[in-house]
Amino acid sequence: MMKNATRVSLILAVCMAAPAISQADATTYRIREDGKSRVTFVSDAPLETMTGKSSKVRGSVTVDPADITMTKGSFKVPVVSLRTDNDLRDEHLQGDGWLDAKKNPNIHFEITEVILGKKDSGELKKNKETKVQVKGKFTAHGVTKPVTANGTVKWSGDSLHIKANFTVTLEDHLISVPSIVRLKVANDIAVSVDLRAAAH
Repeated sequence: MMKNATRVSLILAVCMAAPAISQADATTYRIREDGKSRVTFVSDAPLETMTGKSSKVRGSVTVDPADITMTKGSFKVPVVSLRTDNDLRDEHLQGDGWLDAKKNPNIHFEITEVILGKKDSGELKKNKETKVQVKGKFTAHGVTKPVTANGTVKWSGDSLHIKANFTVTLEDHLISVPSIVRLKVANDIAVSVDLRAAAH
């Protein structure tokens, strides 16, 4: 009876310790504003395709390579850093009629869930790309909406390379396109991110 009780106690102790061990293996990787990461958005309207970019990305991602479904993190991009290769258009984009950089200085994305395919492993393999689906909260123009992104993660031990694509809708973020430019600005905007994060 005593042996059974001891065995049960050991099993319980291991089970209780497991989450702590997993948490200890999680590492926080920093996305620094060093030009190595970038965000791109594309407006593909009937009369014009507009591409905007920013390399002023900052944030962090906490990842346990043994279970990437536990990943948490966020990153932000200053609205004033967005460039479309047209100074006047950039000024309008950042103005109060569009993204309103003064009241809402940053575009923000927060990871809420990482989903894998039924046959996919939650463990990252060193220097190999892993396909993921990421659910998150996207905030622009002061309005937060849920989004789902498809992407890949490549882990090298002390760094992460994350790529993802998703679509946002201007109307969802209370941005109305004036009728005069409606054929030049799409309501649906394709967003892609290419992030490089380091553990040091």
